[in-house]
Amino acid sequence: MSQWKTYQATISGKDVHHDVPLGNFAVRAFQSAEEYVAPRLVPPVRVEHETDRYYIIDPNTWLVTANDLRGRREAPRQIEWKVSSDAYAVQHRVLRGGLAKEDIANADAAIRLRQNTARHVSEALARTFEDRVASFVTSISNVVSGVSLAGGDKWSDLLNSDPISAVNTGHAFSENRVGLHLNTMVIDKDTYRIARRHPMILDQLGIKFTTGGFATDAQLKEAFEVENLWVARGIVNRNPGGTSSIVNIWGNNVLLAYVDPNPQGVEVTTFMVGFRWQPEDFPAPFQAVTYDDPDPGRRTEYVEVGYFQDEKRVARDLSYLIAATL
Repeated sequence: MSQWKTYQATISGKDVHHDVPLGNFAVRAFQSAEEYVAPRLVPPVRVEHETDRYYIIDPNTWLVTANDLRGRREAPRQIEWKVSSDAYAVQHRVLRGGLAKEDIANADAAIRLRQNTARHVSEALARTFEDRVASFVTSISNVVSGVSLAGGDKWSDLLNSDPISAVNTGHAFSENRVGLHLNTMVIDKDTYRIARRHPMILDQLGIKFTTGGFATDAQLKEAFEVENLWVARGIVNRNPGGTSSIVNIWGNNVLLAYVDPNPQGVEVTTFMVGFRWQPEDFPAPFQAVTYDDPDPGRRTEYVEVGYFQDEKRVARDLSYLIAATL
């Protein structure tokens, strides 16, 4: 049986109706899900079953050379490659919000009670997804290799650190291990601001005195030799029941990875995927529904949003972590 958590704000009649009308106006001054990196780093792959297995080609048996010389009346030499497999099992990721019937009837138009409840639940799902992925990939034990910076190597030490060298080490590790150049950098917002004005980077690009002392995103891509530069700006309140504790979801970390933005073929080359299942009773992979509480005495309407997914690291070799950058 599916389990869910109820995201029910402490809303009462006095909160949803103002005695002094404010017109069709509501203030919304907080982060939306559009800032999140996880949906790009973990692109969805549609699957037909709730659980199944997928194959993994062994790079060590693929990246070989062989004696291809054949003598007369000899059979060609035979080479082989190996394959292993792993399993996925999608889980139902779902939350709901509850609305009192009285509040629905009494709410001012500006508060858009149903719409903002659906958005609140949807963004909580997206923020949880972001937090789950960030927690996983910023642990060196979950990527193939990496480094945790200390002392003068931290990028906040503008005189001694060398961010380009640190990133090049990650590129070299992947190239020497699987022959692929990592095409994507996920960088947290604080490290991004330091990188934009780091003298080593500005000198390397030859723009120290020509662009106002800041590198553009295109110039950072050039310096770090990546196709994708994704700035992780997600924040979260770690203490929702008490005094707010707003923190950066990604911490101070830089992740290098190889990402296929649309891994839908029989064979894919990408760091992570989200195995996304759509049951027959789901009209869309990401579904929002409203329904009444089965107990009519509660006079409550629910807005539920959910999806079925399992995030898997399908190619650990296609990653490198630079942790504790600041």
